[in-house]
Amino acid sequence: MPRRVDARDVLDPNAHTRCAFRARVLGRFARTGPNAWDDYEFLDEPGRELDVLPGIPIQVEEHGAEFRIRSRGRVVRAIWIPPAAAPGSDRPPSAALRARFLAECLDGFAEAAGQGAGAVIVRKLRG
Repeated sequence: MPRRVDARDVLDPNAHTRCAFRARVLGRFARTGPNAWDDYEFLDEPGRELDVLPGIPIQVEEHGAEFRIRSRGRVVRAIWIPPAAAPGSDRPPSAALRARFLAECLDGFAEAAGQGAGAVIVRKLRG
């Protein structure tokens, strides 16, 4: 059964890439209907490799060294290929591999804080 994802959650970046690295595509997310708000489903399409550049926003998955990234106009799920691994290596993800991926390749980020409601009200009352 296809795994469905809400359209608002298909790519919700939570990190930036720190350095260039290679990754192997595990599959892609395809829209289930014609509208932008329709759910997406994950389609397994493994095999292709990517060169990921520094400064790219990505969504880190909750397990392993997997992440979501926009590639060729589509959102894909990929897995990091450690530099010591041979291309196409299928080592299972582990906690140590994930920790290495997070430490070596990613910088987390948070949205810039906006004005609070109190500041907006004060500005309007003074203005």
